[in-house]
Amino acid sequence: MLTRLSGRRGQSLAEMAVVIPVLVFLLMGGFDATVLITNKVTAGYAVRQGARLAAELGGTQTNPAASTQNYDQQVVRNVLAVTRGLTAAGVMEIDIYAPSKADGSYTAGDPVDQYLISGTTLSPGKQTFPVSNRNQTPPDETSIGIRVVWRYSPPAGVFPQNMQLTDYAVMKAAPVLR
Repeated sequence: MLTRLSGRRGQSLAEMAVVIPVLVFLLMGGFDATVLITNKVTAGYAVRQGARLAAELGGTQTNPAASTQNYDQQVVRNVLAVTRGLTAAGVMEIDIYAPSKADGSYTAGDPVDQYLISGTTLSPGKQTFPVSNRNQTPPDETSIGIRVVWRYSPPAGVFPQNMQLTDYAVMKAAPVLR
């Protein structure tokens, strides 16, 4: 009788030795996935907020004295304010562009005002989308897209390190009726 009980205890210990690492791995993976999803939602909020502001600011038809740099800085600051809520992630680039594809995604060659972010430094990249090209006359209002490129570093380390993700939103420039 004694040999049967001690054999079962050994079996339980062996099973626990296998199950506990698997459960810890699943728990940490779930934590990483939750943080990633939260960051993805926050990045989505940021690009939508930036696209709303860019559409509202429009082009030179609503404010002829405005400069491209002034408009873009307002949009970039707005997007950065929302992305402060990112945890375990950092913004690398913010683009203000005129999409050529029907789905609104950025394609190389689209007119773009690029802003590169390194730590706390914001530096302009390629600048080919001046405010004068942002048409507000219906039915040809310019679609203005905002794209955020961000890097996710999972806190628990189960997911691959430094995943690069992008989010974008596109809205039409606010129309000016004549």
